[in-house]
Amino acid sequence: MKEASSGFPGGATRPGLFARRGFTLIELLVVIAIVAILAAILLPALARAKLKARGVQCVNNLKQLQLAASMYQHDNNDYLVPNAPAGTTLGWIPGAGEDWSANPGNTNYQYFLRYSLIGPYVVNTMGSFKCPCDTLFNPAVGPRMRSYSMNGYMGGVQNATYYPGYTSYIKAADMTCPVPADLYDFADENPESINDGFLEVNPTPGGGWPDIPAAYHGHVCGFGFADGHSAIHKWITSALINHASGTAPLDPPSMVVEHYALGDMNNVDWAWYQLRATCQNQ
Repeated sequence: MKEASSGFPGGATRPGLFARRGFTLIELLVVIAIVAILAAILLPALARAKLKARGVQCVNNLKQLQLAASMYQHDNNDYLVPNAPAGTTLGWIPGAGEDWSANPGNTNYQYFLRYSLIGPYVVNTMGSFKCPCDTLFNPAVGPRMRSYSMNGYMGGVQNATYYPGYTSYIKAADMTCPVPADLYDFADENPESINDGFLEVNPTPGGGWPDIPAAYHGHVCGFGFADGHSAIHKWITSALINHASGTAPLDPPSMVVEHYALGDMNNVDWAWYQLRATCQNQ
């Protein structure tokens, strides 16, 4: 049987019937514009989701530290885990403290856990000591191992020596003002001021922040409270959101760093912070 003719010379098919056609320049520009609009809409949402996830991880880390401190307390007749400035041999972290050098307090995990009194209670998990948003490091020695510090009025008397007239908490029974749910134990410390694990607090009316709480993941700071819960708190004043003044003595000359933030009873962030650190002796 004779095949039906296509009607075109040489049996050619109808022009363009099966041929592929490329995009025009206008179509490509439209697609690019749509992708750009979607990116502008989605990227901020993704960034917020990432910050929220890091905030959740920070809260979980602080819960682990609070649980470790609570277990230490129960094993030691309700005494809180000791807390003191750098140079001491026993404390919730090693006495070597933290700086920008290669000292073992910065870089040696085994040393850190061996000489940390709560090390055995965190199941040798170093991640519990560091906020996921703390990415600052010295290229010569790598990242530091810790970004949380302990309220200077908790577990020692040194802070009360600096600023007499305010309550130090040595045993669980001492935590009556403020009550444990309102008394922070651990907090994120600003990477520009962190050195030892002792978060110095000056509660006097114009005391400022000798050690500065951090403002990670969207101007917030993670706190672990003495009753075992942890939370993040958002700062709203420039004293903590912007750079402080001064230079931390342990930081390398090559870095532009700050060490002191101004604050007094008229600053809402300062007032919130001090009310949860200690109270005046009754």
